[in-house]
Amino acid sequence: MSNSNKGIWGSMVALDQAVQRAVMTSATSGGTPEALEAGHDLDLALQRHRTAFVTLLRNPPKNANERSSIQRSTTEPITLPGYTVPIKLSDSFIKEVCIISDMFNLSEISVASLLHSAEEERTLYPGVPRGLIAVLFYYDSRVHMANALKTLIQARQGMSWVLLPDNEELSLSITRYLEPILNISLVGRILELIMSMDITKEIELLQQNRALGDAKHRKMVLDKFQAVRSLLAESLFSWAAQTPLKKEECRRLLSFMSKVKLTETSDGSLDTVNLALLMALLYSLEAGHLLNSEDMTEALSQFPITSDRSFVQEIHQDMRSEQAWETPGLKAIVQLAWAVSLANLRQVAVATQLADIDAILEEDDAVLDDALKGKVFSFIQNSILTKKNLPLETFYCQRLHSILSDFIIHVPERVKAMKNRADENSRLITANLRESLQPPTNLEQPFEELLTCLAALYQDGQCGELVEEYWCPSEVLPTASLQYRGQGSRQMALFKFVQLPGDFLPPSLFVPYVNFLTSLATTPRSAQYVYNFLRMNSQPLSQGSNLAWEHFMTALTQYYNNLRQEEPGAMDTMYRSRGTPRGITPQEVQGLLAVLQLMSMVAKKDELSRVALCDNAAWAPLFVCTGLLTCAVPLALKTELVNVLAAFSLTPVLAQRVWELVERAGLIPVQEGVAGYQPRGLLVDIEEVESSVEEFPLTRTLLKLLSTLVRSGIPPMLGAATRQPGFRPYLDLVRDKIFLRHNSRTYRDAGERWAVARGCLELLHQLLVEHLQVPSASSDQRAGQPPGHSILLDLVQESQLQKQVLSVFHDGVQILEQYREVPGEEDLHKSLLLVLQLLEAAQEQQHIVLGASSNPDVVLGVERLLMGINPHSGISDHLLNVVKIVGHHQTLPQHAALACRLLASSAATPGAQAHLLSLLTASTNTATAVRHSFVEVIDHATLDIAEHLEAADAAINLLLKYLPLPAPNIAHFLLGYTADDMTSLRTDLLDAGARGYPRTALHATLAALPTCPLSLAEVAYRLIHALCSDSITSSPTLRYLRSSQDLLYRTVAAMGLPQDESRLRLLSQGWVLRCVALELRYHAIHQQRSQLARLIHLLVAGAEMPQQEPLDASQGWVGGASGGRGPLLSLLDAVDLSIDSPPPLQCEYFTRAPELITSCEEPSPEGPMVNIKMLNALLAEGGSGTSVTQRDPLQEELELVMSHALMLNQTRALMFAYRHFLEGWRQVVEVVVAVTPPDLIETATHHSFLHTLTHDLTRRLLDDTALPSLTTQLVSTLLMLVTTLRTIHARPTKHHPQYVSMLDSGSPTAQAEFPSSLQLVLRGLVECVARFRQCSQGVRTSTYAALLNYLQIRADPIDKMEIEEDTSQALLRAPRETQEEQFHRENYEVVREELPQLVDVLAIEAGGGHHVCQVLALTCLSALAALEHRAAPLTNDSLLLSHLSDQGHLPRILDALRNDDHQLLVLLTSDNDDLRPLYVYEARMSLLARLALSPSGAQQLLHAGLTTRLSEMVCLDYRPAKPILTGNSDDFIPSVVQRYRSVLMAALRVFLAILTSLGTDNYSATACLLRFLAAHGEALAAGLSVPALPSPEALEEVALLSSAVAGAAPPGPITTTDPAGLEAGAQATRLQQLLLSLLPHFLPQSRLAGALEALSENEDGVNVRETAHTAALSTLAAVLNYATARLVHGGTVTRDITLVFRPSMENGVPTGAVGRPLPLATLVECANQVSQQFTKSKNARESATAQLQALEGNHPVEHLRQYVSSAVADAASPAAVRRLAEDHLSQIIAMYRRQEQLAVHAAESAAFLLWRHLEYFILHAPSTPGPAQDDIMGREIGVPRTLTPSEVEQLRKQAAASLQDVLPRLQKVHEEYSAATGHVAFLAAAVTRIRRLLVT
Repeated sequence: MSNSNKGIWGSMVALDQAVQRAVMTSATSGGTPEALEAGHDLDLALQRHRTAFVTLLRNPPKNANERSSIQRSTTEPITLPGYTVPIKLSDSFIKEVCIISDMFNLSEISVASLLHSAEEERTLYPGVPRGLIAVLFYYDSRVHMANALKTLIQARQGMSWVLLPDNEELSLSITRYLEPILNISLVGRILELIMSMDITKEIELLQQNRALGDAKHRKMVLDKFQAVRSLLAESLFSWAAQTPLKKEECRRLLSFMSKVKLTETSDGSLDTVNLALLMALLYSLEAGHLLNSEDMTEALSQFPITSDRSFVQEIHQDMRSEQAWETPGLKAIVQLAWAVSLANLRQVAVATQLADIDAILEEDDAVLDDALKGKVFSFIQNSILTKKNLPLETFYCQRLHSILSDFIIHVPERVKAMKNRADENSRLITANLRESLQPPTNLEQPFEELLTCLAALYQDGQCGELVEEYWCPSEVLPTASLQYRGQGSRQMALFKFVQLPGDFLPPSLFVPYVNFLTSLATTPRSAQYVYNFLRMNSQPLSQGSNLAWEHFMTALTQYYNNLRQEEPGAMDTMYRSRGTPRGITPQEVQGLLAVLQLMSMVAKKDELSRVALCDNAAWAPLFVCTGLLTCAVPLALKTELVNVLAAFSLTPVLAQRVWELVERAGLIPVQEGVAGYQPRGLLVDIEEVESSVEEFPLTRTLLKLLSTLVRSGIPPMLGAATRQPGFRPYLDLVRDKIFLRHNSRTYRDAGERWAVARGCLELLHQLLVEHLQVPSASSDQRAGQPPGHSILLDLVQESQLQKQVLSVFHDGVQILEQYREVPGEEDLHKSLLLVLQLLEAAQEQQHIVLGASSNPDVVLGVERLLMGINPHSGISDHLLNVVKIVGHHQTLPQHAALACRLLASSAATPGAQAHLLSLLTASTNTATAVRHSFVEVIDHATLDIAEHLEAADAAINLLLKYLPLPAPNIAHFLLGYTADDMTSLRTDLLDAGARGYPRTALHATLAALPTCPLSLAEVAYRLIHALCSDSITSSPTLRYLRSSQDLLYRTVAAMGLPQDESRLRLLSQGWVLRCVALELRYHAIHQQRSQLARLIHLLVAGAEMPQQEPLDASQGWVGGASGGRGPLLSLLDAVDLSIDSPPPLQCEYFTRAPELITSCEEPSPEGPMVNIKMLNALLAEGGSGTSVTQRDPLQEELELVMSHALMLNQTRALMFAYRHFLEGWRQVVEVVVAVTPPDLIETATHHSFLHTLTHDLTRRLLDDTALPSLTTQLVSTLLMLVTTLRTIHARPTKHHPQYVSMLDSGSPTAQAEFPSSLQLVLRGLVECVARFRQCSQGVRTSTYAALLNYLQIRADPIDKMEIEEDTSQALLRAPRETQEEQFHRENYEVVREELPQLVDVLAIEAGGGHHVCQVLALTCLSALAALEHRAAPLTNDSLLLSHLSDQGHLPRILDALRNDDHQLLVLLTSDNDDLRPLYVYEARMSLLARLALSPSGAQQLLHAGLTTRLSEMVCLDYRPAKPILTGNSDDFIPSVVQRYRSVLMAALRVFLAILTSLGTDNYSATACLLRFLAAHGEALAAGLSVPALPSPEALEEVALLSSAVAGAAPPGPITTTDPAGLEAGAQATRLQQLLLSLLPHFLPQSRLAGALEALSENEDGVNVRETAHTAALSTLAAVLNYATARLVHGGTVTRDITLVFRPSMENGVPTGAVGRPLPLATLVECANQVSQQFTKSKNARESATAQLQALEGNHPVEHLRQYVSSAVADAASPAAVRRLAEDHLSQIIAMYRRQEQLAVHAAESAAFLLWRHLEYFILHAPSTPGPAQDDIMGREIGVPRTLTPSEVEQLRKQAAASLQDVLPRLQKVHEEYSAATGHVAFLAAAVTRIRRLLVT
C-alpha cells in the first residue's frame, strides 16, 4: 500500500502493522537487529496514537466548520490529514463526504481522508466505487485499531501466557504503556462499544445510504463489523486472563452479562462475543492460581480478589442478589465459578489472614445451591459447548476444566450427595417401570448433568492432555514405571471421581458415565488408561460389574445371538415366510450406542488397546459387530457398528480381517438378484431407511470405513471365494448407488449433502491415487483392473461420474459466489478441494488410458472435457468455474493453488487457452474480477502462510506456462500487457492507477519480492526473466523495471554471496543475473550509454558511479584498480564448485538397491530425480517375504536406502542450482565484456577487472576439488575474457594515446603495458588444455580458442614503416628489450615449461579430433611456433619442431594430408557443402607454412616427405574449367572454384615459405618445387592466365602461382637424363613461358587494370578494388623477378647472359602466343606505367593519411559512414564507428604503401632488365656471331643474339625516343622513395647507365 501512513485509514493500518511486526519479530527472534528496529518503530507509533487508544473507536463528531471548508474546496484547496499538498475536491467527492459523515457521525475531514485513501487504492478494489471503498476502509480502520489493541494486551506480562519470552523489555514497555489506558475505564468503553454495535441496525443504516455493494462487498463489510466486536471482546478476555479485572470492572461486566439474551442466536447458544466476555469474567473471579503461587504474600497483593478487601464482599452480594438475569444460566455458571473461588479462598485463608471474609467463605454452599438450581451443568452443555462454538479456545477449555475439576475436588461431599441422589432416582425409576408406571418427570439429576457436561467438554479432544488429570497411572497401570508414582492430591481426587460409580452403574447413569469415559479417551495415553480401567473391572474379582469390557462384549454377543437370522437355503425363495426377530428396547439401544462409541474411541486412539480387544478370542468384537450389521437393528446402532469397524481397521492386520468378515457377511451387494427380491446388505438401509428419514449417517460412516480399509490395503483376491475377485462391487456401491444419486436425495440438514459428497470424493481420489496400477506381486489375472483404472477411465470421457463431479463443482462454486454462510460449509469446501484434486490426478495419469485406447472418439481427456458444455448453464464454462475458485483464495488458498495448477495443465495449449481467454474477457466485469483475483493471490504471499505461498507459487507458474503461447494469451492479460481491445499488446507498462492502468499480476509479483520467502522469490524471478527474454514483452518489461523501481540494479547491489546458501537462493540469483544480462544487452542495442555505464560500473566495481564522473577514456572510473571487488568477482570467489556426493550404498539385504534407485529415476528440469514413493513401494515389496527376526534390521536398511535416495535428490537439485547460478554469472560476464564501449573498456578499472577476473577464473577452473560438470560450464567465459584481453592489449594505432608509451618503452617512467598476471593466465590456459583434454568437444574447443587468442596478443609484426622515429636519437639510444619483446619472452618461458605435454595434446587433437578441434589445435601449434620465433628470433633451434619430429607428430601431420586429399576431392567433385575438411586442410597447411619459415623447419618438412604428399594430392588436379556465375555474390558457401583456389593457395604458401627460408639458390628447395609444379602442371598451367572474371581472390591466386613459378627457376641448365626429370623440366619451362606471357596483361594500365576499376571501393569494410590492384602488382613483380633470375643465371659476363626480350621497340597489342619473346618495348611500357603507379599510390596514401589524421577531430557519424559499411554503421555506437573508420583507413594506408613498394620493385626490375638487354644488344650483339638463343632443352626461342649495325643504331634511336619520358619518371621515383625510406640508390644507377648507353 503506497499510502499506509496517510489519513485515518492509513494511520490505523500503519499502527497495526507496526504492532504486529514488533510482536512477531520479538516472539520469534528477540534481540536481533530486526526486532530492535521493530521495537523502536512500535514506540514511535504508540506515542503518536495514544489518544486513539484512550478514546477507543470514538469517532470525531461532525463539524460545521469542517463541512464548510470541504464544500469550499472546489475552489479553495484543502490539506487533508496525513498529506502535505493541498488539493481541490470535486462535487461528487464532497457529496460523498457529506453522506458518509452523516451516516457514521464522523468528522468531514476524516471522511475526506477516507475517500482520498479510497481514491488512491482503487486498484486494490477494481470495479468498486470510491464511496463503497471508503465505507470498507472505515470498518477496516476500526478492525486494525481493535486488532492492535488486542495484540498489545496479549503481549503484556501476566499469569496465563508469555508471548514475548525472548524480549522481556518490550513486554514490560507495552505493559507500562497500557497501564494508564486500561485504568481509564477501558472496560466500560469496550462494553459500551459492544452493546452499541447492533448488526441489524448497522445493516439498515448502510442500506438506507446505499453503502453496501455486491455480495462480496456486503460480506466484507459485515465481516469487518463482526470482527470489531469479536476483537474488542477478545481484548477484554486477554486482559482478564493475564491480569484479572478489578472490582468495579468486574461489577460492570456482571451488569453487562445480566442483560445478555440468548435469543440473539438461533440455537440458544452464546455467541463468540458474549462467550469471550463470560470467560473474561470467569478468569477475573478465579482464585485457584493463588494456591499455585510460590510466594503467597506477593500473590495476595497482586490479584484484586485478595488485594481489594471489598472485592469479595461486593461481588458476593451481587452473586446472592435476587435480581433476575435475562439468562439465568449465565448467572448460574458465574455463581458456580464464584463458589469454586470461595472454596479455593477457604484453603488460602488457612495459610493466611483473611479473617474479614470468613463469613462469606462459609456461604459457598449457598452459592453452589443457587448455581445448581440454575441448571448450571445443562447450561454449560447446551449454551456454551454447542456445535457452533466448538472447538473452544484453549484458554476457554482450561478455565471450564478448572471450574469443574475444582468443583469435584473441593466439594467432594456435594458430589457424593449428587451421586447418591442419582442412585435414589434410578431406583425410583426402576420401581415405577417394574410397576408399569411412568417415571416422574420432575426429578432433578445434577450428577447425570455433571457427567453429561464433562463429556461435552472433553469430547473430540479439544481439552487435550487435560483429561489425563483424571487418571492415576499407578492405579490404572499396576506395572507403571516410577515416573507415574506419587501423583498429587488433585489427580487422586479426580481419579476417585472416576471410580465413584463403583462396579455397578444404575441404568439412568450408565449412558452418561460411559459417554464421560469416552470423552476421557481422547488422547492415546488416556485411551490406554480407559482400556486398562475397564479391563481391570473384567477380572474375576469384579464379576457382576457392568463397567467392564467383559460385560460390554458379552452383551453385544448376546444381542447378536438373539438377533441373527438363519441363512436362507439354496431352495429358498422370496415367498418363504421368515420369523420376526427379537427387538431391542430404546434404553438398550442407547446403552449399546454409548458402549460402541467408547470402544470406537479407545480403538481409534490407542493401537495397543485396539489389538488387545481383537486378540481376545472370547470377545471377537470384529465378528460380533459385522454380524450385528446383518441383523435388524436400528440405523443409529448400525452407524456406530460401522464406526467401530473403521476404528479397528486402522491396523492393517485387523483391516484384512474386516475385509474377510464384510465379504462373508455380504454387507456390500454383489448382484441385484431376481425381481422383487431386495439385495441384502447395507444398501437397503441406505436407499430405504435413510432416504425416508432424510438423514444419512450410515452412508457417511460406511464411506469412512471403506476409506480406512482402502488405506490399509485392498486384498488382491478380495471376494474370490464367492464372486469375481476385486473391488468392483464396492466401487459400484460408492459411485453408482451413493455418489451419482446423492444430489437427487432430500436432506433434512442441507449440509449433509456435502458431507456425503465429501466422503465419496475422498474415497474416489484415494482409489485413483493409490490403486491405479496393478501390484506387481499379484500373479492371479482374475483380479482384473484395479479400481483406480476404472475411475480414471470414467474421468477422461463423458461418463456419469465425470458429469457428476463437474456438477458438484458447479454447485459448490455457485454457492461460494453468493458470499453467505451455508450449512455444511466445511464439507462444501473440502468437496471442492477433492474435485480439484481428482481432476488434477486424472489429468496427470490420463496417459495410461489415452495411450492404450483404440477408440479416440470415446476417450477425450480431462482438458477437452473441461471445455465441454455445462448442462447447468448451457455454455462451456467449466474452466471459468475453476477460475472463480481463485477469487476465493482468502478463505480457500489450497483450492486456489489447485485451480491454478489445473488451469496451467488443462488450458496450456493454443486452442484451450484461446477458449479460456474468450471466457475471461467476455465481459468487462468478469475480466476485471479474474485479473484482480490473481493479483490478490500473489499479494497474499506476503502473509507468509504456507497455504497462501503455495497459491501464489501456483499462480506464477501458471503465468510461466501460458507466456510462451501465441500472443495475446492469458499471461499477457493477467500481467497487463494486453491493450483495451484484448487483441493487441501494449508497448508500455505503467504503475497501478496511472492513467487508469489496473493493478496486475506483475505489480503484485514485484511488490511481493522484498518480503516473500525464497521459494516464491525463485519463481517470481523466473517469471521476470521470462518476460525480459521474450521478444514480445522484453522491451516494455525492462523499461518498466528500470523506470518504476530500478529493480535489477537494486537487486544486484544488495545481492548476497552464495556461500553456504540454499538451493533456492542460488536459483533466484541465477535468474537475476540472467535478467541483468538482458538489461545490459538492451542498453547496448538502444545505445543508452549512461545506463549501460552505470550498470557495468556496479558489476565491475560494486559502487554507484558518481553523476559528475566523466565517461571518456582519458579519466576513467572512480575507484579504478584500487577499488573494491565488484559483484562479479565476489560471486566467483564465494561460489562453491565442490559438492559432496552421497557415499555408495552398502546393503546386506537390499543388494539390488542401486539398481532399484536407478530404475526409479524420472526426468525433471533439475535432472533425473528418484521417485521416492515408487522406490518405497519396490523396497516394501522386496522385503515382504522376510522372516520376523529380520524385520528390524530390514527396516533399518530400508530407511538407509530411502535416506540415500533423498540425499541423492538433494545433491542433484543442489548441483542444478549451482549450474543455473553459474550460467547466469557466465551470461552477465560475457555480455559485460561484449557490450562495454571501447572508450570505457580502456579505463584502469576495467583493465584491472578483466585481468583479475581472468586470473581468478582460471584458478577456479583448475581447482582440484571442483566438479568438472561445473567448471566446464565456464570455459566459454574464459574464452571471451581472453579474447577481450587480446583486444585491449592489441597494438595501438599510430594516433592512439598508447602509441607514445609503446615507443617510449625504454623510459623508466613508462606505464607497464603487460601486467604480470597475464603470465599467470597463460599458465592456467596451458594447464586447462591438459585438464580438459578428455572433456566434450565444446569444452575443448573453447579451451583451445582461449589459448589461441592469448597467443595472438601482439602476434602481428610491427610495421617499421609506421614507426617514425628520430634516427639520431635511435642511434644514440642503447639497444634495449622493449616491453613487447619482454612480454613474448616471458610467455615463451611459461609455455616452454609445459611444452612437451601441451604439444602432445594439441598434436593428438590435430590428428584425429573433431573438425573444429583439429582446426584450433593446428592453429595453436602454429601460434606456438610463431611465439617461439618472436621470443628467440636469433636462434635456429626450435624446441617445438624438435618435439614434433622426435615424437613422430610431424609425419602424422603430413600423413593426414592423404585423408584431406580424399575429403577435398569429394568436396570439389560433388555437391557436398560440408566445408569442414577444407578448413582443417587450410589450418594444417598454415601450420606447415609457419614451420617452414625457419631454415631448420623447411629442411625438416622436406626430409619428412612434404613434396611427396603434396605432389600426390589428386584434388589439386581437379581444377574447374571456368568460374560459374551463381547470381548471388553474397553466398556464404564458396563455389567450387573458390574451394579449389583455397586448396591450391594453401599449398603454394607452404612452398613459398620454404623458398623464403632456404632461398632460391637452394637446389633441393627449387627441385622440390619443380617436382610439385610438374606433378600438377596441367592444372597450374590453366591458372597462369588472365582471370576471365577479375576478383581479388582470382588475382591473388595468379600472384601466388606466379611467385611459385618464378621461384622455381633453376639456377642452371638441367643436365639430367631421367625421363621424369626431363618431363618436370618441360612442365617447368611451359609454366615459365606462360608466366612471361602474363607481363603485358598485368601492367598497371592494361585492360585488366581497367576492368578492376569497376570493383567496389568499400565492401564490408574492405577496399576490394585496391586489393585487386595490389594482387596484380604482385603478379607483375613475380614475372619481372623471373625474368631477372633468368637473365642473371645465364652468367655474370654480359655477352653470356640469357636474353629474355627481343630487341624491338615496337609495342603492339599482345598476341598471347606462348613462347614468343616479348619486345623490349614491353619493358619500357612497364617501367613507364609502374612509375606512374608509384605516384598514384603515393598520392593516395598521403590523402588517406590526411583523412586518418582528420579523424582525431569530432566529425559527425554521417561523415564517417563512407569508411564503414552501412549495416555496421547503423548498429554500432559512434565510438565504434569512429574506430572502425580508423581501422579501415589504416588498412588502406598499408595497402597503398604495399603498392608503392611493389611499384618501386617493378621499376627497378624493369630498369635492370632494360639496362642489361640494351647493353648486350648495343655493345655486344654486333660482335657476337651466333644463332638465336636456345632454351634449356636446346630449342630455339627466337631471341637473336646478333644484330647488324643498322639494327643496333635503329634500336638505339627507338630506345632513346621511347625512354625520353620514362627515365625522368624513374628518376623521380628514386628521389621520392629513397628520400622517404632510405632505400639503396639502385634505380638511379640503372637510369644513369641506360642514359649512357643511349648517348654513346
